[in-house]
Amino acid sequence: MKKTVTTLLIALLIVSSVVVCKNLFSYRIPIGNRGIQGAVKSGDIDRLFIGSSTFRSNLDIDILDKTYDGKDYIIAYGGNQLMAFPIQYDEIAGRSDNKYDLMIFELDPLMLTEPVKLSDSRVVFDLSWNGKKALWDNLAGSEDTDFSVFYEYFVTSGLDDIFTYPLTEPFYSTRYKKGAKTGDTPSSGRDFLENEKFDISEAVIDPIQERAVRQLIEKCRANGQDICFLESPHYHRLSDDPVYKLYLQYFKDMLDEYGVRYILATDVPFDASEPEYFEDMGHMSGAGRRTYTEELVKVLR
Repeated sequence: MKKTVTTLLIALLIVSSVVVCKNLFSYRIPIGNRGIQGAVKSGDIDRLFIGSSTFRSNLDIDILDKTYDGKDYIIAYGGNQLMAFPIQYDEIAGRSDNKYDLMIFELDPLMLTEPVKLSDSRVVFDLSWNGKKALWDNLAGSEDTDFSVFYEYFVTSGLDDIFTYPLTEPFYSTRYKKGAKTGDTPSSGRDFLENEKFDISEAVIDPIQERAVRQLIEKCRANGQDICFLESPHYHRLSDDPVYKLYLQYFKDMLDEYGVRYILATDVPFDASEPEYFEDMGHMSGAGRRTYTEELVKVLR
């Protein structure tokens, strides 16, 4: 019995040590082609894009590399939320002396209506301890946050990445380049896109998400960081929805209030009604990604 208890205590001590080290030092683990650490190690950057999987899927990194002589990067997490943007900005600014000529943040009106949640454990993995605490403060402010979220956030999130890193990192490095997808994603076809169900009729502004946009703008302005917001095209059924248009105007009004520049999907020549360009309502096929990015860089110039 005594031996069993000792074994359990040793196991608990090991697990606890791993969890503590993960929370304190996970952000130092080199993720070669993704995340904040990858961007920081890239040195000075002309165009740094910060957004969600939409940016990861809709921006062609080879075209960006050609345009900006390789001085570009995309930080994009699955389901990345506005409330994480100012924290990610603090991490980038605080962990390097790199120069970022222009930071381009995602302008998706529906992001304003997303309930605050932990959507991608990679976000936590890439943050320093101070960043983790700041992000948790936002999560804790959500009525949907309970002990299970706390446990996932501080204990289980990212553990799999630590243990499987030697095997998974080479695999992910072949799928991403500077945060962008490299695979030639096919279109889902007209039938799927015209019949895919979505309902945003009950979407409402989440005050935490809106506050984060304002905090981000104020932080960047205080540091003299040049920024811009970019609305990536959605398949026309979504972008034509009255609720989408309502919150797009809301987002624009907020940016206009601060005098912040933005590029709308309609400012870039691109056919959002062409099904061959889309995988789903918000993510492009390989053909769409290349076509869109070729036009986008002309506007960004």
